[in-house]
Amino acid sequence: ETAVKRAVDLLGGVEQFIKPDEKVLIKPNLLMDATPEEGIDTHPEVVRAVIRSLKSVTKNIYCGDSPSVWGEHRDIDHVYEVAGMKKVCLDEGVELVYFTSPKMKGSYPLTDWLDKCDRLVSIPKFKTHGFTVLTAGIKNLFGLVIGMNKIKVHKDNPRPDDLSRALIDIYEIRRPDLTVLDGITAMEGQGPGHSGSLRPMNLIAASPDALALDIILSVLMGLSPDDIPTTKEAIRRGLGQGDLSSIEVFGENLKTFVTGDFKLPKTTFLNKVPKWIIDISKQFLKMEPTVLRKKCKICSLCVKGCPGEAIVIKNKHISIDPKKCILCLCCQEICPHGAVEIRKSFLLRMGVE
Repeated sequence: ETAVKRAVDLLGGVEQFIKPDEKVLIKPNLLMDATPEEGIDTHPEVVRAVIRSLKSVTKNIYCGDSPSVWGEHRDIDHVYEVAGMKKVCLDEGVELVYFTSPKMKGSYPLTDWLDKCDRLVSIPKFKTHGFTVLTAGIKNLFGLVIGMNKIKVHKDNPRPDDLSRALIDIYEIRRPDLTVLDGITAMEGQGPGHSGSLRPMNLIAASPDALALDIILSVLMGLSPDDIPTTKEAIRRGLGQGDLSSIEVFGENLKTFVTGDFKLPKTTFLNKVPKWIIDISKQFLKMEPTVLRKKCKICSLCVKGCPGEAIVIKNKHISIDPKKCILCLCCQEICPHGAVEIRKSFLLRMGVE
């Protein structure tokens, strides 16, 4: 709570972003029904700290998200319960809301709570992502898309650059008034779900510019902003401060948090390879999701959530059709058992990347 207050105070205080009695929607990152200790969802105590900061100017606070359970009310309620959001909101007298009623904004069915509230405060988790490399300030807004419609967005945008354009469309429609990052325990490697690895970062960061925040995080990961497809597209559109040298950082020295060995997703290198090279080299440079049968519990979440309809239950086992797979990695993202692994072809294992 002290760190959150200090981060926001360094920006001029919460009063700079929220006016008295305005209605505020808090949007954490709740990927799935994971406990706080698993480090997958935004930690409830960070949400509590943000709520208490907001209470100094308004009591009209709402909290909600659209997790990867495809919009079924009972499943979302289970996520809220396990992730600790229900208890925090009950303790703090905040209404926990459900993103079940879509309203078209541009080409995207977003939650109607955006129209019910005056301000949006985003509380993302600092994690890697197999498809977009980083999920933080900008990517967190994908949760504004209602339930099953996320599958359609993935299906319509099969490559990282395509999906990044869609994510920036959403970001352009509704940029957060304030973003407070939960980076106390980050996730590296095969994030953003159970296949990732937790890494202590002891970081709380806040910014009115989610693009600037994501750029700083790319530096902490040892990357260039252009290595993050969503960041690259947002810079191209001029949606915030895109020049690293012009971003003003207050508080702790960034060198305290920079790490030279931050583990990236196995698919990261694909973002740097031109599409025509990938098309020519498909038969030699293959990456495919594979189900680890010893870990798989046949819960069918991957079947339900596959945009390419490439996953079926066959002979009492999960089977993935490589011809239909669009390598969106939704299966790995939502698997609650860490049973989906990315397998590389021989040339990739020999270090082509």
